Amino acid sequence: MGIIPVPIVAGRPAAHRPTSAAEDVITLAAGVWLLTGTYIDGWAHNNLHDLETFFTPWHAVLYSGFAACAVWIGLLVWRRRVPGVPWRGAVPAGYGAAAAGVVLFLVSGAADFTWHTVFGIEQDIKALFSPSHLGLAAGGFLILGAPFAAAAHSPEARSRARLVPAVVSAMLCGMVGAFILQEFAVYARHGLVQTYGGTSGGQHVASSAPSSSIIVAFGSFLVSTATLFIPLLLLSVRWRVRAWLAAVLAAVPSVALQAMVAFRDGWLVGAAAVGGLLVGVVWATARPRPERPGRLLTALAIAPVVFWGPYFGAVALRDGALTFSPELWGGMLVWTGLEMLALTALVTVGSAVRPSREIPGSAP
Repeated sequence: MGIIPVPIVAGRPAAHRPTSAAEDVITLAAGVWLLTGTYIDGWAHNNLHDLETFFTPWHAVLYSGFAACAVWIGLLVWRRRVPGVPWRGAVPAGYGAAAAGVVLFLVSGAADFTWHTVFGIEQDIKALFSPSHLGLAAGGFLILGAPFAAAAHSPEARSRARLVPAVVSAMLCGMVGAFILQEFAVYARHGLVQTYGGTSGGQHVASSAPSSSIIVAFGSFLVSTATLFIPLLLLSVRWRVRAWLAAVLAAVPSVALQAMVAFRDGWLVGAAAVGGLLVGVVWATARPRPERPGRLLTALAIAPVVFWGPYFGAVALRDGALTFSPELWGGMLVWTGLEMLALTALVTVGSAVRPSREIPGSAP
């Protein structure tokens, strides 16, 4: 890496010296390792039964990924430790939350081992409510968010090298949220919007949906919309995001969720791809940018509607009919658009307008 120059402020070494683009890429590489272990562990909990031990191959991937993150973040702090600056000042700009995430993940990992020893291995939905698992998810979220925060604080945020880690970091954070909230993940299964009353010719027949199913589906669409589109919102209020990146940010986490459940509804991958493509079309048409809040509001209000539409279409084609009436599925689509419209308004209205920082490859 070479010698890191030490900025001087008022005669003393400056605190919280920023990371380089290469250092953020290494953080992301370790973070992808950690998140891969997380999704493999989720695959095991979803597809394997009678798990009886903490010491598994997927836990090995998960915790070795965490070890890589912890060692690397510790090294970043160590390399910035200079006389006259407290240890907390050696934490790179944007990495404070990640340092706290390392501590939280470590404590939660020890708690998880104890929890498994006392209560056994959780199965199905119970694994998502385990306090130790929630601590692990929160710690991982803070760690993976470091490159995004570092880019937001960097004076070189316009450069391609700094923005690419920011985009990937935002997507990975959303994938952590989608993982721990996977019971609300729309693209993890198609039965969310279908109720079956029997079979005909070996095929399930859709029937009227009870109120409880409608409520669960409605909540699931709202939660899934948040995990997929809030990362895009946070990027878009800072930088101009190219259309293909908007498509990737929506589609990739959805495909990862299907992989985690062993592609039990693999045909939904095509629906996610079409939805992502439509998000890209919306983005290319609206061309949102931070200094044009109207365009940003429009794009983020329409994007979830066109993204979820192919999901309903794919389910209807596969089963021959939808359990939900047009009022229900149409209303859910509108609600997802209203959700992002409201969130975008809260983030943008009243904030100072800043010049846009262009994501690599953005059109002028």
